[in-house]
Amino acid sequence: MTTSETKNIFVINRQRLLKLDSNKIKSLARYILKSEKISNDVGINLMFVRNNVIRKYNKEFLNKDNPTDVISFEGDINNGSAGDIIISVDKADEYSAQNNIDVDEEIARYIIHGILHCLGYKDIIDKDRRAMFKRQEELLKKYLTTQEI
Repeated sequence: MTTSETKNIFVINRQRLLKLDSNKIKSLARYILKSEKISNDVGINLMFVRNNVIRKYNKEFLNKDNPTDVISFEGDINNGSAGDIIISVDKADEYSAQNNIDVDEEIARYIIHGILHCLGYKDIIDKDRRAMFKRQEELLKKYLTTQEI
């Protein structure tokens, strides 16, 4: 992936629990956006935080006083932004350890989940949740067969 393709994808790392590769994160984000037919001109912001930080955002914006795995804010694609995503590295670390999954794969899953939300996918009702989960796992599988996390 070229630098010009990822120039408007921003990775903000506000944690020290996990070592993250911002170039791989940007590459995954662009891959997902391209897979969903989103122009290279459209960017996205991804912030990686600990549970205490995501809990504050969850309370402030969603009125839920607990940490969560991913919070997404839809942007305006017509103005060049798919949105903003906040990811809890603690949640990814915990879930991957409990389920014997590589933590980088779980982080990738959270990135994909967040991007899909920014693009309008919903997971409130079962039908939508199943469709979103199916698309999320399809994208993850395709990415993992072509790239290394």
